[in-house]
Amino acid sequence: MLNQVQLIGFTGADAEIRSTQGGKKVATLRVCTSRYTKKNGERKDYPTWHQVEIWNQATVNWLASKGLAKGSKVFVQGEIRHDRYTDNDGVERFFSKVVIAMPGHELKSLDRPEHNPADED
Repeated sequence: MLNQVQLIGFTGADAEIRSTQGGKKVATLRVCTSRYTKKNGERKDYPTWHQVEIWNQATVNWLASKGLAKGSKVFVQGEIRHDRYTDNDGVERFFSKVVIAMPGHELKSLDRPEHNPADED
């Protein structure tokens, strides 16, 4: 079985880093990819926002210490997961995310290639 996604896009904000009740750190990052069409010589962009959840501790530590500025170009490789929650009004909501947690998953800055969190494992 294979569940793998690769994205190249731009960060929408600084990573949010939090700790679980068990004390493990996790980072959340928003990444935008886009596609475009051209009609009558006019370009129209269609952005797509992706939630990226990072469990790899070396990558989380790298984000905490070095960070990625808003608008940084990144490569993301992980798996797609679907989740749900109940909002404050009792409505069940569904969402998808890209998870970086297993060997072979990675987040790499394409703006600053000298900073590769995978090298810090």
